[in-house]
Amino acid sequence: MRESDTATDTHDPSRYASERQDSRNWSRRQALASLASAGTIALAGCSLQSVIPGVQPLWEHNFSTAVAAGPPAATDEHVVVGGQDKRLHAFTADGERVFTVETGGPIEARPAVPASGGPVHVHSTDGDLYTVGLSGTELWHVEGQARDGWLGRQGSLLVDIDPIGGVVTGYDARDGTRRFQRSGREYPFPTLSGSVCIFPGTNSDGDMKLVTLAPATGEVLWESPARDVYPYVVAADDRIVTVRNSTVRLRQARDGHVLWQTAVAGDVTSHFGPPLWLGEHVYVRAGRDDRADELVAIDRDDGSIQWRRSVGYELETVTATPENVFVASSVDDPDGGILVRLDAFALDGTRRWQTTTDIEIGGTVEALERVDEVLVVASDNELAAYDPASGSRQWQYDPESYRISVAAANGALYVSYRDKGGIARLPTS
Repeated sequence: MRESDTATDTHDPSRYASERQDSRNWSRRQALASLASAGTIALAGCSLQSVIPGVQPLWEHNFSTAVAAGPPAATDEHVVVGGQDKRLHAFTADGERVFTVETGGPIEARPAVPASGGPVHVHSTDGDLYTVGLSGTELWHVEGQARDGWLGRQGSLLVDIDPIGGVVTGYDARDGTRRFQRSGREYPFPTLSGSVCIFPGTNSDGDMKLVTLAPATGEVLWESPARDVYPYVVAADDRIVTVRNSTVRLRQARDGHVLWQTAVAGDVTSHFGPPLWLGEHVYVRAGRDDRADELVAIDRDDGSIQWRRSVGYELETVTATPENVFVASSVDDPDGGILVRLDAFALDGTRRWQTTTDIEIGGTVEALERVDEVLVVASDNELAAYDPASGSRQWQYDPESYRISVAAANGALYVSYRDKGGIARLPTS
C-alpha cells in the first residue's frame, strides 16, 4: 500500500549532519579497536551473516511535496508524524489515514502522544503548540516561540518547554488548562511519571537542583539541594533513580527520601541521555579510560550490585524486558568507521549472545527496541532486526533515506524518512 500527498515547502537537509565522530575520545577508541573483530566472533551461532534478506514495508505513505518528515510518535493504535509540508499526519496501525491537519509552519519535532487514544500534540516551527483530537479537530492552541521545543506527555499531563523564556509549563492535555508554569532550564528535559514531574531548576548562583511537582496540581513536592552538576534522573511510578558523581540513589518520588545509595566504580556518565535504565534491576553505564564500558546491574530492592559485564568501548543504550536485558554499544570497524555491537544478558548476568552488526553509527543509536518477535536496532540511517533469543539477524531495511527516525508501540514498528517526507510500517514477526 503506497500513498502520496500534496503540499509545498522547502528544506535544507544539511542542517541534520552529525558530527558525532569528532566528539569521540580517539585514544580510547584506538586502544579498544580490537573489540570490533572480537565481537564478530560472538558466541555460537551469532556471527555476522554474509547474505541477509531485505524486508518490505507492510504499508508506506510518501508525502510527495514534503521534502522531510519529523520523528514519529506511536500510540497503541495510531502513528503521528509531522512534515515540512506544514501538516500533521495521523494513520492507524493498518495504514489508514486518520487525519491531516495544517499548522503554521513545518513540523520538525516529535509529537507527544498518550499511550492510547488522543489527543495528540506537536510544535510547529511557527513556535506554536497544537493539540488535535483523533477526529482531526484542533482542540486547543498555544502561541509561543518554541520552534522545535520538547514536549512530554504522561497520562493527562502535557509538559512544554519555552527555550527562549526558560519556562516549563504543564497543561491538562485534554482541554489545555494550565496546571503550572515555573522557571526551568531547557535541558535536561523534564522527567515524567504517573506520580511526579521533575525538571532542572537553578538558584541565584546558577547551581542546579531537582524540582519535583505533583502532576495534577503543580504543587512543589520537594527540591534537592543545589549542586554544581544536575543529576541524571529516571522515574518509574512512585520511585525515582538518580546518579551524581557515580553514586546511584533510589528515592521515594513523593518526598525525595533516599531508600538506598550505591557507589559504582567507574564514570557513570553519558553523551546522550541518562546513563540509567530501569527493568527488573537498575542498570547503569560505567566507563573507565582505555577500557571497555560496563553494564552494571543493581538490585532495585536493596541497592546491591548484582553483576557487571563488559560491552563495547562506549555503551550507547539499553532496553530491558522481564527476561533479558539488551545492550547496544559502539566498536571500531577494522575497515574504518564505528559499528553497533549488540549484547544480550539474562537477569543473572549470564551472557546469552553477542554480535557486532554492520550498522554504522553516524550520529547515535536511534533505537534499540524489543518489538513483538524481533529486536530492532537503528542508527540515523540504517535499521535491522535480530532474533532476541540467538542474536542472528532476521532482516535489514534499506530506506533509501539518509536519515530516519523510529517509533514502536503495541508490537508495531514505524520508520519516518527525515529527508524524503514519508512514513512506513515494518514487519515485526
